[in-house]
Amino acid sequence: MQMMFEYFSSFGDLSPSNMEFLLSHIQQGKLNKGEKLIRANQTVGSCYFFEEGFLHYYTHNDFGNRITLKVISPNYCWTIMESFVNQSPTLDECIALTDVRYCELKRADYMAIKSKSIELSNFIQNITEQILSAKLLEAKKKSSTTVEERYMDLLHTHPELVQEVPVHVIASWIGTSRETLHRIRRRLSVA
Repeated sequence: MQMMFEYFSSFGDLSPSNMEFLLSHIQQGKLNKGEKLIRANQTVGSCYFFEEGFLHYYTHNDFGNRITLKVISPNYCWTIMESFVNQSPTLDECIALTDVRYCELKRADYMAIKSKSIELSNFIQNITEQILSAKLLEAKKKSSTTVEERYMDLLHTHPELVQEVPVHVIASWIGTSRETLHRIRRRLSVA
């Protein structure tokens, strides 16, 4: 829960009583490697903060192929926003690639926190806006870089992810085939 406290603290000051109220609504959980956090046709009822482990967030295209939307890393807050906000089923799925430790904020608790005080409501709004902004920046960066540049960025910013996550998942996430990623890795190892 210390990581969660530090994460919340990074968004600004919150009175001790409101921080305690916020943290009291958080539940801790674990997933074993291979367990699904979110299944297709499920309505997402929680926001998650991941303390440890990696998850594969994906959907399927019209041909039934798995398309990686995100590899979720530790120290990251995440939900399937459309499903969480609109309370509608998602077609996406999320599965643990490693053992995972997380904190969970259920939708009812999220709503209780928002309605508790203006300070908490503004705090939650600030977190939501920053998460959405980060998603937009990530999409913009992905659309303006080459596959090799995306892989190099992963090597520099998330070396543990490159070690822990299967190659086919990384390849899908950066928008290439497994074979092309192998060629890029071979070329980089020679350089």
